[in-house]
Amino acid sequence: MPDGLVSVIGFFSDFGDENILWPVMALSSFLLIVQGRRKIFFQWLALVILVFGAMLVLKLRFEACGRIPGQNLYSPSGHTAGTTFVYGSMLVLFGRLPMTGFVVALGIALLAGAARVWLHVHSIVEVCVGAAVGLLGVLLLVLARYREMQTSLQKKQPEWSVVMFFAAVLIVALSLHGLRSPAEVWLEYFSHRFVAPFRHCPVTLQVA
Repeated sequence: MPDGLVSVIGFFSDFGDENILWPVMALSSFLLIVQGRRKIFFQWLALVILVFGAMLVLKLRFEACGRIPGQNLYSPSGHTAGTTFVYGSMLVLFGRLPMTGFVVALGIALLAGAARVWLHVHSIVEVCVGAAVGLLGVLLLVLARYREMQTSLQKKQPEWSVVMFFAAVLIVALSLHGLRSPAEVWLEYFSHRFVAPFRHCPVTLQVA
């Protein structure tokens, strides 16, 4: 693959780094609170815990024994899961058509997963697992959003607040772009160091 194309793919892939996703989620929380949408806020927060908690457990589980020859599933793609869920949930929460948000999230999952495979960071199986977890979170949020639309008696929120929100997300994403979170390294070390002893690993890990 040409170096220029790799750079472009890497540029867009970096928008899924934890250093960007967590501030974006903080902005989403702030807008939901400002809009007075407490119920959907707590439902969304529960899904944040579910999605990222599931990826945490999966990574600790599969990374414990280290890379084994022929293994297709070593580190499920948290990058794909997070990118899909965070940006997809923004569209579901603040868009007019929740199911459209899910369709866009599906496209995000395909692009984010393909980017990780092209960059030789994850295998196809690993990005599929991450995409599935992220899309499940978005789908559950779609159901919660439809319930909110059916039962809410609140007046329509002003358009400017959503426009300002997406502008703030863009500014934050561009400002933090390129910063790399050490979370993946920490998780891999923790899994090797503390989870491996409880697994029946075929190879004994040598941990410094």
